[in-house]
Amino acid sequence: MNLEFVKDLDLENVKKIKERLEWFYLNYEYFKRYYVGKHVAIKDQKVIDCDRSLDTLLERLQIRDYRDPIAVEFVYP
Repeated sequence: MNLEFVKDLDLENVKKIKERLEWFYLNYEYFKRYYVGKHVAIKDQKVIDCDRSLDTLLERLQIRDYRDPIAVEFVYP
């Protein structure tokens, strides 16, 4: 198993993504109400974008070139 990628991980960014996903799951009922069937992009406890197509969402996020890590998750019914 090649663990070369571990050396390049920025633990601060991993922590931020973890916190954003924790917030997402703590508020999952809200997301099910307003974003069901969509991929949501989360930054600083805010939804910054969403789309039914993950590819489309990722393209828009890449165009905006965010410097801070963003968590992306799908909202299941």
